[in-house]
Amino acid sequence: MREENNAIANIKQNPSYFFNYAKRFLKKCSPIGPLVTPEGEMKEDPEEICKLLAEQYQSVFSEPEETKKIIDPGTFFNSPQISEDPTTLKNIEFSEQDIIAAIEELKPNSAPGPDGIPTNVLIKCKDALARPFEDVKLLQEDLGRVYGWAKENNMIFNGDKFQLLRSGTNHEILNNTYLVTSDNQTIDTSPHAKCLGVYLSDDGTFKHHIEQTIKKARRIAGWILRTFYSREKDCMLTLWRALVQPVLDYCSQLWSPHMAMDIQALESVQRAYTRQVKAMKELSYWERLKRLGLYSQQRRRERYIITYTWKALEKLVPSPSNINEVEPQFNQRTGRKCVRKIPPSQAPVRIKTLLSSSLPYNGPRIFNCLPRRIRDLTGCSVDSFKTQLDSVLRTVPDEPPVPGYTSLCRAVTNSLPDQVDLQRRDTGLGRSVGTPLL
Repeated sequence: MREENNAIANIKQNPSYFFNYAKRFLKKCSPIGPLVTPEGEMKEDPEEICKLLAEQYQSVFSEPEETKKIIDPGTFFNSPQISEDPTTLKNIEFSEQDIIAAIEELKPNSAPGPDGIPTNVLIKCKDALARPFEDVKLLQEDLGRVYGWAKENNMIFNGDKFQLLRSGTNHEILNNTYLVTSDNQTIDTSPHAKCLGVYLSDDGTFKHHIEQTIKKARRIAGWILRTFYSREKDCMLTLWRALVQPVLDYCSQLWSPHMAMDIQALESVQRAYTRQVKAMKELSYWERLKRLGLYSQQRRRERYIITYTWKALEKLVPSPSNINEVEPQFNQRTGRKCVRKIPPSQAPVRIKTLLSSSLPYNGPRIFNCLPRRIRDLTGCSVDSFKTQLDSVLRTVPDEPPVPGYTSLCRAVTNSLPDQVDLQRRDTGLGRSVGTPLL
Protein backbone atom coordinates (compact mmCIF):
# COMPACT_ATOMS: atom_id res chain seq x y z
CA MET A 1 0.00 0.00 0.00
CA ARG A 2 2.84 2.38 0.82
CA GLU A 3 4.45 1.76 -2.57
CA GLU A 4 1.16 2.44 -4.33
CA ASN A 5 0.74 5.71 -2.40
CA ASN A 6 4.26 6.75 -3.40
CA ALA A 7 3.52 5.94 -7.02
CA ILE A 8 0.27 7.94 -6.91
CA ALA A 9 2.04 10.88 -5.28
CA ASN A 10 4.53 10.94 -8.17
CA ILE A 11 1.96 10.78 -10.97
CA LYS A 12 2.74 14.31 -12.18
CA GLN A 13 6.24 14.90 -10.78
CA ASN A 14 7.74 11.54 -11.75
CA PRO A 15 5.46 9.69 -14.22
CA SER A 16 8.11 7.09 -15.07
CA TYR A 17 8.17 5.89 -11.45
CA PHE A 18 4.37 5.52 -11.46
CA PHE A 19 4.21 3.61 -14.76
CA ASN A 20 7.09 1.32 -13.79
CA TYR A 21 5.03 0.36 -10.76
CA ALA A 22 1.90 -0.15 -12.88
CA LYS A 23 3.63 -2.19 -15.58
CA ARG A 24 4.81 -4.77 -13.06
CA PHE A 25 1.23 -5.95 -12.71
CA LEU A 26 0.68 -6.09 -16.47
CA LYS A 27 3.24 -8.85 -16.93
CA LYS A 28 1.71 -12.17 -15.95
CA CYS A 29 3.74 -15.30 -16.56
CA SER A 30 1.36 -18.03 -17.68
CA PRO A 31 2.53 -21.62 -17.28
CA ILE A 32 3.30 -23.62 -20.42
CA GLY A 33 1.63 -26.97 -20.76
CA PRO A 34 0.44 -29.56 -20.62
CA LEU A 35 0.75 -30.13 -24.38
CA VAL A 36 -0.82 -32.72 -26.65
CA THR A 37 1.37 -34.74 -29.03
CA PRO A 38 0.32 -35.43 -32.64
CA GLU A 39 -0.66 -38.92 -31.43
CA GLY A 40 -3.06 -37.42 -28.87
CA GLU A 41 -0.98 -38.06 -25.73
CA MET A 42 -0.87 -35.49 -22.95
CA LYS A 43 2.66 -34.46 -21.89
CA GLU A 44 3.37 -32.60 -18.64
CA ASP A 45 7.09 -33.30 -18.20
CA PRO A 46 9.08 -30.06 -18.85
CA GLU A 47 11.73 -31.87 -20.92
CA GLU A 48 9.13 -33.49 -23.17
CA ILE A 49 7.30 -30.14 -23.51
CA CYS A 50 10.57 -28.55 -24.64
CA LYS A 51 11.03 -31.23 -27.30
CA LEU A 52 7.47 -30.75 -28.59
CA LEU A 53 7.93 -26.99 -28.81
CA ALA A 54 11.26 -27.42 -30.63
CA GLU A 55 9.66 -29.81 -33.14
CA GLN A 56 6.78 -27.41 -33.71
CA TYR A 57 9.19 -24.51 -34.19
CA GLN A 58 11.28 -26.43 -36.72
CA SER A 59 8.22 -27.64 -38.64
CA VAL A 60 7.34 -24.12 -39.83
CA PHE A 61 10.68 -23.74 -41.61
CA SER A 62 11.23 -25.23 -45.05
CA GLU A 63 14.41 -27.05 -46.03
CA PRO A 64 16.32 -25.12 -48.72
CA GLU A 65 16.48 -26.86 -52.07
CA GLU A 66 19.97 -27.93 -53.05
CA THR A 67 19.68 -26.06 -56.35
CA LYS A 68 18.62 -22.88 -54.56
CA LYS A 69 21.48 -22.71 -52.06
CA ILE A 70 23.81 -19.76 -52.60
CA ILE A 71 27.42 -20.89 -52.29
CA ASP A 72 29.09 -17.75 -53.62
CA PRO A 73 26.98 -14.56 -53.19
CA GLY A 74 29.28 -12.57 -55.47
CA THR A 75 28.84 -14.95 -58.37
CA PHE A 76 25.10 -15.29 -57.73
CA PHE A 77 24.25 -11.59 -57.74
CA ASN A 78 26.61 -10.67 -60.60
CA SER A 79 25.70 -13.51 -62.96
CA PRO A 80 23.59 -12.65 -66.05
CA GLN A 81 19.91 -13.54 -65.99
CA ILE A 82 19.12 -16.85 -67.63
CA SER A 83 16.31 -16.54 -70.14
CA GLU A 84 13.39 -18.95 -69.85
CA ASP A 85 13.01 -21.75 -72.34
CA PRO A 86 10.26 -20.65 -74.75
CA THR A 87 9.40 -24.28 -75.54
CA THR A 88 8.38 -24.96 -71.92
CA LEU A 89 4.66 -24.70 -71.18
CA LYS A 90 4.31 -22.69 -67.96
CA ASN A 91 0.55 -22.07 -67.87
CA ILE A 92 -2.57 -21.90 -70.00
CA GLU A 93 -4.26 -18.52 -70.32
CA PHE A 94 -7.92 -18.17 -71.24
CA SER A 95 -10.24 -15.16 -71.32
CA GLU A 96 -13.89 -14.54 -70.56
CA GLN A 97 -14.74 -15.03 -74.24
CA ASP A 98 -12.96 -18.39 -74.21
CA ILE A 99 -15.18 -19.57 -71.35
CA ILE A 100 -18.33 -18.41 -73.15
CA ALA A 101 -17.22 -20.13 -76.35
CA ALA A 102 -16.53 -23.37 -74.44
CA ILE A 103 -19.99 -23.30 -72.82
CA GLU A 104 -21.66 -22.65 -76.20
CA GLU A 105 -20.06 -25.83 -77.54
CA LEU A 106 -22.04 -27.91 -75.03
CA LYS A 107 -25.08 -29.74 -76.36
CA PRO A 108 -28.36 -28.80 -74.61
CA ASN A 109 -29.30 -32.46 -74.15
CA SER A 110 -25.93 -33.46 -72.66
CA ALA A 111 -25.90 -35.10 -69.23
CA PRO A 112 -24.96 -32.88 -66.25
CA GLY A 113 -21.40 -32.95 -65.01
CA PRO A 114 -20.18 -33.81 -61.47
CA ASP A 115 -21.73 -30.58 -60.16
CA GLY A 116 -25.22 -31.76 -61.22
CA ILE A 117 -26.08 -28.52 -63.06
CA PRO A 118 -28.13 -29.13 -66.24
CA THR A 119 -26.37 -28.16 -69.45
CA ASN A 120 -29.19 -25.90 -70.68
CA VAL A 121 -28.84 -23.84 -67.46
CA LEU A 122 -25.12 -23.39 -68.12
CA ILE A 123 -25.82 -22.22 -71.67
CA LYS A 124 -28.45 -19.68 -70.60
CA CYS A 125 -26.26 -18.33 -67.81
CA LYS A 126 -22.97 -18.36 -69.71
CA ASP A 127 -22.45 -14.58 -69.49
CA ALA A 128 -22.99 -14.51 -65.74
CA LEU A 129 -20.80 -17.58 -65.20
CA ALA A 130 -17.88 -16.41 -67.31
CA ARG A 131 -17.16 -13.18 -65.45
CA PRO A 132 -16.73 -14.66 -61.95
CA PHE A 133 -14.36 -17.29 -63.28
CA GLU A 134 -12.35 -14.59 -65.04
CA ASP A 135 -12.01 -12.50 -61.85
CA VAL A 136 -11.02 -15.49 -59.76
CA LYS A 137 -8.52 -16.58 -62.41
CA LEU A 138 -6.84 -13.18 -62.40
CA LEU A 139 -6.62 -13.15 -58.60
CA GLN A 140 -5.19 -16.65 -58.54
CA GLU A 141 -2.60 -15.58 -61.13
CA ASP A 142 -1.57 -12.72 -58.86
CA LEU A 143 -1.19 -15.15 -55.97
CA GLY A 144 0.81 -17.43 -58.22
CA ARG A 145 3.28 -14.63 -58.93
CA VAL A 146 3.67 -14.07 -55.19
CA TYR A 147 4.27 -17.80 -54.63
CA GLY A 148 6.82 -17.80 -57.46
CA TRP A 149 8.63 -14.81 -55.97
CA ALA A 150 8.82 -16.58 -52.61
CA LYS A 151 10.20 -19.75 -54.15
CA GLU A 152 12.81 -17.87 -56.16
CA ASN A 153 13.98 -16.24 -52.93
CA ASN A 154 14.12 -19.60 -51.12
CA MET A 155 11.07 -18.87 -48.92
CA ILE A 156 7.69 -20.47 -48.37
CA PHE A 157 4.37 -19.10 -47.14
CA ASN A 158 2.48 -20.76 -44.29
CA GLY A 159 -0.84 -21.57 -45.94
CA ASP A 160 -2.51 -22.28 -42.58
CA LYS A 161 -2.29 -18.57 -41.75
CA PHE A 162 -3.97 -17.40 -44.96
CA GLN A 163 -7.30 -15.60 -44.55
CA LEU A 164 -9.82 -15.10 -47.33
CA LEU A 165 -12.43 -12.38 -46.82
CA ARG A 166 -15.33 -12.50 -49.28
CA SER A 167 -17.74 -9.61 -49.64
CA GLY A 168 -20.54 -8.80 -52.04
CA THR A 169 -23.85 -10.16 -53.29
CA ASN A 170 -22.60 -12.22 -56.24
CA HIS A 171 -23.32 -15.72 -54.94
CA GLU A 172 -21.69 -17.29 -58.00
CA ILE A 173 -18.33 -16.00 -56.78
CA LEU A 174 -19.06 -16.53 -53.08
CA ASN A 175 -20.25 -20.13 -53.32
CA ASN A 176 -18.72 -21.63 -56.46
CA THR A 177 -15.14 -20.39 -56.51
CA TYR A 178 -12.08 -20.84 -54.35
CA LEU A 179 -8.42 -19.87 -54.12
CA VAL A 180 -5.48 -22.13 -53.29
CA THR A 181 -2.16 -21.82 -51.51
CA SER A 182 1.22 -22.61 -53.01
CA ASP A 183 0.75 -26.32 -52.17
CA ASN A 184 -2.75 -26.39 -53.77
CA GLN A 185 -4.63 -26.32 -50.46
CA THR A 186 -7.93 -24.43 -50.47
CA ILE A 187 -7.78 -21.15 -48.53
CA ASP A 188 -10.49 -21.15 -45.87
CA THR A 189 -13.00 -18.30 -45.93
CA SER A 190 -13.21 -16.17 -42.80
CA PRO A 191 -15.97 -13.70 -41.82
CA HIS A 192 -13.40 -11.39 -40.19
CA ALA A 193 -9.78 -10.58 -40.92
CA LYS A 194 -7.43 -8.45 -38.82
CA CYS A 195 -5.31 -5.90 -40.66
CA LEU A 196 -3.01 -3.48 -38.80
CA GLY A 197 -4.98 -3.93 -35.58
CA VAL A 198 -8.46 -3.43 -37.09
CA TYR A 199 -10.91 -6.25 -37.83
CA LEU A 200 -12.49 -6.08 -41.29
CA SER A 201 -15.76 -7.97 -41.77
CA ASP A 202 -17.29 -9.47 -44.88
CA ASP A 203 -20.49 -7.40 -44.44
CA GLY A 204 -18.58 -4.11 -44.70
CA THR A 205 -19.27 -3.07 -41.09
CA PHE A 206 -16.94 -2.84 -38.10
CA LYS A 207 -19.32 -4.41 -35.60
CA HIS A 208 -16.96 -7.28 -34.78
CA HIS A 209 -14.06 -4.86 -34.27
CA ILE A 210 -16.19 -2.72 -31.96
CA GLU A 211 -17.12 -5.79 -29.90
CA GLN A 212 -13.48 -6.84 -29.58
CA THR A 213 -12.45 -3.27 -28.68
CA ILE A 214 -15.06 -3.11 -25.90
CA LYS A 215 -13.95 -6.47 -24.49
CA LYS A 216 -10.30 -5.42 -24.42
CA ALA A 217 -11.05 -2.02 -22.85
CA ARG A 218 -13.23 -3.60 -20.16
CA ARG A 219 -10.55 -6.18 -19.41
CA ILE A 220 -7.91 -3.47 -18.86
CA ALA A 221 -10.31 -1.32 -16.82
CA GLY A 222 -11.11 -4.30 -14.63
CA TRP A 223 -7.40 -4.97 -14.11
CA ILE A 224 -6.91 -1.34 -12.98
CA LEU A 225 -9.74 -1.56 -10.45
CA ARG A 226 -8.43 -4.87 -9.08
CA THR A 227 -4.80 -3.76 -8.87
CA PHE A 228 -5.04 -0.25 -7.39
CA TYR A 229 -6.81 0.50 -4.13
CA SER A 230 -6.89 4.26 -4.65
CA ARG A 231 -9.95 5.84 -6.27
CA GLU A 232 -8.55 9.36 -6.29
CA LYS A 233 -9.31 11.46 -9.36
CA ASP A 234 -5.68 11.96 -10.49
CA CYS A 235 -4.83 8.28 -10.19
CA MET A 236 -7.97 7.01 -11.94
CA LEU A 237 -7.76 9.51 -14.81
CA THR A 238 -4.06 8.91 -15.37
CA LEU A 239 -4.59 5.15 -15.60
CA TRP A 240 -7.60 5.64 -17.86
CA ARG A 241 -5.78 7.94 -20.28
CA ALA A 242 -2.62 5.83 -20.36
CA LEU A 243 -4.05 2.30 -20.57
CA VAL A 244 -7.74 2.25 -21.55
CA GLN A 245 -8.35 5.30 -23.72
CA PRO A 246 -5.72 4.37 -26.37
CA VAL A 247 -7.59 1.09 -26.96
CA LEU A 248 -10.84 2.96 -27.62
CA ASP A 249 -9.13 5.62 -29.76
CA TYR A 250 -7.01 3.42 -32.03
CA CYS A 251 -7.96 4.09 -35.67
CA SER A 252 -11.40 5.30 -34.54
CA GLN A 253 -11.66 7.61 -37.58
CA LEU A 254 -12.05 4.47 -39.68
CA TRP A 255 -14.47 2.39 -37.61
CA SER A 256 -16.47 5.14 -35.81
CA PRO A 257 -20.00 3.66 -35.47
CA HIS A 258 -23.23 5.28 -36.57
CA MET A 259 -25.72 2.95 -34.86
CA ALA A 260 -27.00 4.07 -31.45
CA MET A 261 -26.51 0.62 -29.89
CA ASP A 262 -22.81 0.57 -30.81
CA ILE A 263 -22.32 4.15 -29.60
CA GLN A 264 -23.93 3.30 -26.27
CA ALA A 265 -21.88 0.10 -25.90
CA LEU A 266 -18.61 2.02 -26.35
CA GLU A 267 -19.82 4.74 -23.99
CA SER A 268 -20.66 2.18 -21.31
CA VAL A 269 -16.95 1.43 -20.74
CA GLN A 270 -16.17 5.00 -19.68
CA ARG A 271 -19.50 5.35 -17.87
CA ALA A 272 -18.81 2.32 -15.65
CA TYR A 273 -15.21 3.36 -15.00
CA THR A 274 -16.00 6.95 -13.98
CA ARG A 275 -18.54 5.71 -11.43
CA GLN A 276 -15.62 4.26 -9.46
CA VAL A 277 -13.90 7.64 -9.10
CA LYS A 278 -14.11 9.06 -5.62
CA ALA A 279 -17.18 11.30 -5.02
CA MET A 280 -18.55 10.61 -8.53
CA LYS A 281 -20.83 7.62 -7.97
CA GLU A 282 -23.97 9.63 -7.16
CA LEU A 283 -23.63 11.95 -10.16
CA SER A 284 -25.13 11.33 -13.60
CA TYR A 285 -22.80 10.39 -16.43
CA TRP A 286 -23.26 13.78 -18.11
CA GLU A 287 -22.33 15.57 -14.88
CA ARG A 288 -19.34 13.28 -14.30
CA LEU A 289 -17.94 14.20 -17.70
CA LYS A 290 -18.09 17.89 -16.80
CA ARG A 291 -16.56 17.42 -13.34
CA LEU A 292 -13.71 15.23 -14.64
CA GLY A 293 -13.06 17.34 -17.75
CA LEU A 294 -13.60 14.42 -20.11
CA TYR A 295 -15.17 14.19 -23.54
CA SER A 296 -17.67 11.45 -24.27
CA GLN A 297 -16.29 8.69 -26.47
CA GLN A 298 -18.47 9.84 -29.36
CA ARG A 299 -17.15 13.40 -29.05
CA ARG A 300 -13.55 12.13 -28.94
CA ARG A 301 -14.05 10.14 -32.16
CA GLU A 302 -15.56 13.15 -33.92
CA ARG A 303 -12.65 15.26 -32.68
CA TYR A 304 -10.25 12.82 -34.35
CA ILE A 305 -12.33 12.91 -37.53
CA ILE A 306 -12.20 16.72 -37.60
CA THR A 307 -8.44 16.70 -37.03
CA TYR A 308 -7.84 14.19 -39.83
CA THR A 309 -10.08 16.13 -42.22
CA TRP A 310 -8.19 19.34 -41.45
CA LYS A 311 -4.87 17.56 -42.01
CA ALA A 312 -6.13 16.28 -45.37
CA LEU A 313 -7.10 19.82 -46.37
CA GLU A 314 -3.63 21.01 -45.35
CA LYS A 315 -2.02 18.14 -47.34
CA LEU A 316 -0.39 16.80 -44.18
CA VAL A 317 -1.91 13.33 -44.60
CA PRO A 318 -3.31 11.39 -47.57
CA SER A 319 -6.96 11.80 -48.43
CA PRO A 320 -9.06 9.03 -46.83
CA SER A 321 -10.27 7.92 -50.27
CA ASN A 322 -8.71 7.99 -53.71
CA ILE A 323 -12.15 8.19 -55.30
CA ASN A 324 -13.67 10.88 -53.08
CA GLU A 325 -10.78 13.11 -52.08
CA VAL A 326 -11.18 15.79 -49.42
CA GLU A 327 -11.38 19.07 -51.34
CA PRO A 328 -11.74 22.63 -49.99
CA GLN A 329 -14.44 25.02 -51.10
CA PHE A 330 -13.92 28.75 -50.48
CA ASN A 331 -16.63 31.36 -50.06
CA GLN A 332 -16.25 34.97 -48.97
CA ARG A 333 -19.28 34.78 -46.71
CA THR A 334 -18.93 31.32 -45.15
CA GLY A 335 -15.15 30.80 -45.43
CA ARG A 336 -13.46 27.49 -46.13
CA LYS A 337 -15.55 24.35 -46.15
CA CYS A 338 -15.16 20.77 -47.34
CA VAL A 339 -16.92 19.63 -50.47
CA ARG A 340 -19.51 17.09 -49.30
CA LYS A 341 -19.91 13.97 -51.38
CA ILE A 342 -23.27 12.29 -51.98
CA PRO A 343 -23.47 8.47 -52.11
CA PRO A 344 -24.40 7.05 -55.54
CA SER A 345 -28.15 7.25 -56.05
CA GLN A 346 -28.30 3.79 -57.64
CA ALA A 347 -26.57 2.07 -54.71
CA PRO A 348 -28.60 -0.13 -52.32
CA VAL A 349 -29.81 1.47 -49.08
CA ARG A 350 -27.37 -0.57 -46.98
CA ILE A 351 -24.43 0.62 -49.08
CA LYS A 352 -25.60 4.23 -48.87
CA THR A 353 -25.76 3.94 -45.08
CA LEU A 354 -22.25 2.53 -44.86
CA LEU A 355 -20.89 5.23 -47.18
CA SER A 356 -22.64 8.05 -45.31
CA SER A 357 -21.04 6.99 -42.03
CA SER A 358 -17.55 6.52 -43.51
CA LEU A 359 -14.73 9.04 -43.10
CA PRO A 360 -14.75 10.47 -46.68
CA TYR A 361 -18.47 11.30 -46.39
CA ASN A 362 -18.94 11.95 -42.66
CA GLY A 363 -15.70 13.93 -42.17
CA PRO A 364 -16.71 16.95 -44.30
CA ARG A 365 -20.17 16.97 -42.68
CA ILE A 366 -18.71 17.30 -39.16
CA PHE A 367 -15.96 19.70 -40.24
CA ASN A 368 -18.41 22.07 -41.94
CA CYS A 369 -20.47 22.55 -38.76
CA LEU A 370 -17.54 24.24 -36.98
CA PRO A 371 -17.27 28.03 -36.65
CA ARG A 372 -15.53 29.83 -39.49
CA ARG A 373 -12.50 30.79 -37.37
CA ILE A 374 -11.72 27.08 -36.91
CA ARG A 375 -12.37 26.06 -40.51
CA ASP A 376 -10.20 28.88 -41.85
CA LEU A 377 -7.17 27.94 -39.73
CA THR A 378 -4.28 27.18 -42.10
CA GLY A 379 -0.52 27.09 -41.97
CA CYS A 380 -0.48 26.42 -38.20
CA SER A 381 0.77 23.40 -36.29
CA VAL A 382 -1.48 20.46 -35.46
CA ASP A 383 -1.21 21.21 -31.72
CA SER A 384 -2.30 24.79 -32.32
CA PHE A 385 -5.31 23.60 -34.32
CA LYS A 386 -6.29 21.13 -31.58
CA THR A 387 -6.06 23.86 -28.93
CA GLN A 388 -8.36 26.13 -30.94
CA LEU A 389 -10.70 23.23 -31.66
CA ASP A 390 -10.94 22.26 -27.97
CA SER A 391 -11.86 25.83 -27.06
CA VAL A 392 -14.93 25.46 -29.30
CA LEU A 393 -15.85 21.88 -28.37
CA ARG A 394 -15.97 22.79 -24.67
CA THR A 395 -18.84 25.19 -25.43
CA VAL A 396 -20.97 22.55 -27.21
CA PRO A 397 -23.19 20.36 -24.98
CA ASP A 398 -21.83 16.82 -24.72
CA GLU A 399 -24.76 14.53 -23.93
CA PRO A 400 -23.95 10.98 -25.08
CA PRO A 401 -26.80 8.48 -25.38
CA VAL A 402 -27.21 6.74 -22.03
CA PRO A 403 -30.08 4.44 -21.02
CA GLY A 404 -32.51 6.50 -18.97
CA TYR A 405 -31.16 9.89 -20.09
CA THR A 406 -31.68 9.82 -23.86
CA SER A 407 -35.16 11.37 -23.58
CA LEU A 408 -33.63 14.41 -21.83
CA CYS A 409 -31.40 15.25 -24.79
CA ARG A 410 -33.03 17.97 -26.88
CA ALA A 411 -30.80 17.41 -29.92
CA VAL A 412 -31.56 14.61 -32.38
CA THR A 413 -28.24 12.94 -31.51
CA ASN A 414 -25.10 13.89 -29.61
CA SER A 415 -23.22 14.29 -32.89
CA LEU A 416 -21.61 17.71 -33.32
CA PRO A 417 -23.73 18.81 -36.33
CA ASP A 418 -26.95 18.17 -34.38
CA GLN A 419 -25.73 19.82 -31.17
CA VAL A 420 -24.36 22.85 -33.04
CA ASP A 421 -27.62 23.19 -34.96
CA LEU A 422 -29.55 23.17 -31.66
CA GLN A 423 -27.18 25.81 -30.27
CA ARG A 424 -27.80 28.09 -33.25
CA ARG A 425 -31.57 27.72 -32.97
CA ASP A 426 -31.44 28.48 -29.23
CA THR A 427 -29.27 31.52 -29.91
CA GLY A 428 -31.74 32.76 -32.50
CA LEU A 429 -34.58 32.38 -30.00
CA GLY A 430 -32.61 34.11 -27.24
CA ARG A 431 -32.19 30.95 -25.16
CA SER A 432 -29.15 29.89 -23.20
CA VAL A 433 -26.73 27.64 -25.06
CA GLY A 434 -25.48 26.06 -21.86
CA THR A 435 -27.51 23.44 -20.01
CA PRO A 436 -30.21 22.06 -22.33
CA LEU A 437 -33.85 22.81 -21.60
CA LEU A 438 -35.66 19.87 -20.00
